[in-house]
Amino acid sequence: MNPKATSREDILEVCRGIVREQGLSGISMRTVASACGIAPGTLYNYFPGKNALVLAVTADVWSDIFSFGPRKGTDAEKDFAAHVEKTFNSARAGMSRYPGFLPSHVLDLAADQGPRAQGREMMHSFFGHIEDDILHALDADKRVREDAFTGGLTREGFAELVTQQLVVLLVLGQDDCQPLVALARKVLY
Repeated sequence: MNPKATSREDILEVCRGIVREQGLSGISMRTVASACGIAPGTLYNYFPGKNALVLAVTADVWSDIFSFGPRKGTDAEKDFAAHVEKTFNSARAGMSRYPGFLPSHVLDLAADQGPRAQGREMMHSFFGHIEDDILHALDADKRVREDAFTGGLTREGFAELVTQQLVVLLVLGQDDCQPLVALARKVLY
C-alpha cells in the first residue's frame, strides 16, 4: 500500500505520476484515492468532484511542463532570444515527462462545452503567465533597438506572438525553435 497522501500537494504529486503513465484519462476519484492510499471520500475534502480534480491536475502538469526555474544572472536574463530558446528547451524537457499531454490536451480543449470551457479558460490564463514571463525578458534585454516597436508592433503584441509560436512549436513536436529565435533577433537587434 502506498503511503497516505496527506495534503493537496501530495495528491497532485501522485496525480502527476498517473498522468505520466496513463495520461489525463487515468485520473478518476477512485484511481487517485487508491494511489494515494486514502478513502475516496477523503479525496472529496480536497476536490469537490472529478472535474475539479482534473482541472487542478491539468494546471499542475502545465506548471511542471513550463517550470521556469531560477534565471537571474544568466545570459537568458539579459538576452531575449536566448530566453525564448531556454523557455522552449525547458518546456520540451517538461513535456518529455508527460508524453502526449500537451498536444492531446490542447486539441481536447477545442470543444467549448462545460468543463472543457473551464479548462480552456485555465489554459489561456496559464499562457498569460508565460506571456508575462516573455514580456519581462523582453523588458530586461537592454540591447533591443529603440525603433524595434513601431508601425503597429508593440512590445506586448510581440510577446504574445512569441508565446503563441512557442506553444505551436511545442504542440507540433518540433525539436528546436531556431526560426523563432532568428526572427526575434532580426526584429529586436
